[in-house]
Amino acid sequence: MPLLIQPVAILYSISLAFTLLPGAAVSLAVGNRQRLTATSAIILALASSATIGYLAFWVYLASKPAGRAFSLAVILISAFVILNHLRRHRQLRRLAAESAQPFAYVLIAGICYLLFFYIFSDPFHCGADLANYRFSNDVRPGDNLIPLFFAEKIYARQPLSPICCGDWLSSDRPPLQAGMFLLQRPFRILGNVGLEYQTTGTALQCLWICGVWVVLTTLRTHTVLIQQALVFLIFSGFLFYNSVYVWPKLLAATFMLFTLAILLKARRNARPLTPFEATLAAATFALAILAHPGAAFTTPGLAIVFPWGRGTFRFSNVAGAVIVFLLFFAPWMAYQKFYDPPGNRLSKMHLAGVIPVDGRSAWEAIKDSYTRTPAHTTVEYKLRNFATLVGPKFFTGYGLDERARIAQRTHISNALGILNLGWLIAIILSIRRKRQSAVPGAALLAGIALVNLATWSLILFGPAYTVTDHSSYADLLIVSIGLLGFILTAPRIIIVAAFAWQLVNFFLVWICFTPIPLPRPDNTHAPPELHWPTLVCATVCAVALIAGFLRTLKIHSPSSAPASPSVSEFE
Repeated sequence: MPLLIQPVAILYSISLAFTLLPGAAVSLAVGNRQRLTATSAIILALASSATIGYLAFWVYLASKPAGRAFSLAVILISAFVILNHLRRHRQLRRLAAESAQPFAYVLIAGICYLLFFYIFSDPFHCGADLANYRFSNDVRPGDNLIPLFFAEKIYARQPLSPICCGDWLSSDRPPLQAGMFLLQRPFRILGNVGLEYQTTGTALQCLWICGVWVVLTTLRTHTVLIQQALVFLIFSGFLFYNSVYVWPKLLAATFMLFTLAILLKARRNARPLTPFEATLAAATFALAILAHPGAAFTTPGLAIVFPWGRGTFRFSNVAGAVIVFLLFFAPWMAYQKFYDPPGNRLSKMHLAGVIPVDGRSAWEAIKDSYTRTPAHTTVEYKLRNFATLVGPKFFTGYGLDERARIAQRTHISNALGILNLGWLIAIILSIRRKRQSAVPGAALLAGIALVNLATWSLILFGPAYTVTDHSSYADLLIVSIGLLGFILTAPRIIIVAAFAWQLVNFFLVWICFTPIPLPRPDNTHAPPELHWPTLVCATVCAVALIAGFLRTLKIHSPSSAPASPSVSEFE
């Protein structure tokens, strides 16, 4: 098949495999000693891969030879452990098969995204900054490149600050994606670091699929409906864009969704967290913040679903969770304070409205901003934050020009797009009181997201700060899951119409347009030229996903679906 010989597809598959290998080895080793289900195995595997990548950051920071040896040892040992355990233990082969579905979607979605991304460019002759030009007439900020600059400066033993883009310091952005890229850096193929970073970054961002799958499975959503939800979201223009513009906000969202799933499981069973769950929740929460600090804005929603009650604060659980969180976060805090201080620019920007660099602490900047701003102005700022959640012109996001792409990547309501239909369906269902949503707990998820967004609007200094760039992408995914739960409850004709709208927006707004002349690494500009083989392979990939969605429409709601076996127990 042509798809299988596309170089980008091959490189992406290799990057994804290197990303998953360490965690898969850990998960199988643990699964050999205690019973793991698919959800717990996936969370443990990705948390372990990220943890080893985070450790690689510190090893490379200390010594490049030690880092290269660490990378080689991790890959070789992981491959040996995986092969040995799968060969010897039938129950582990069954566990691997049960856990494979979301990763299959990660593989096919990532290939599809990258092929569409490169239909006008040769991936081997354009720079790592293609996403900064591909979808806009203006140059986008280089946030997607910061982990690459960070990793490359460490790898080349160059001064780390300023990291890039003017006076930004290396301590201003957390290092998780840089570390996960460094773990793969010695295995560069064809000498193209930029392409390796793009494929690795897209693989990391596409892990949001695993986060959504774990949440839906934890809520005991039928398998067919999970498949429908994943395909529906894969064709979101917002998620496509943020999977190829590879800043680590979707990576952070993945781990925050894992934390949410762990808490939802305990809450659903009306019991406190087990030591295993408490440890894993602390680790995934820390990894989310270490990917991007904006993930912290999802914290209020986690408090809502936290299993409060008798036994909640067992000393062993609390102590273990605190220790795990500090093991992750203390080294980075020390780096910020002692290695490249102050490392507080993002918090001062979002919470105090302070953009220029100064010597104040974050708390001092926040205090000064609020004491020096009149109360009526502060109230006005917050009101403008709430107004910005809807966006300046809601229907601007549904045109066929660049304004639609800007609206969809910038404003919460436009990013959700046709999913906003779920609000109307939720109202109708609440009036009729006859049918539940297709996703158990859809109303809870939508409520969690609304609480998070409202709290976020109050916390951000403003005015009009509540654009997606400043948000937690976990909240966008949480509300998307909730709204999809209502949409998939509707009659089949409405589901088909909504999915068709999603596809039209994806292809006409994000794919079928001619970009501006794109810069080459030699500072010349290449006129856009459509690469037909790449487009054909990307279309084949997309058609396969669409066909899978249409096949599942025979079963589209809990009322017409047989009971789904639960694979969401955390042991």
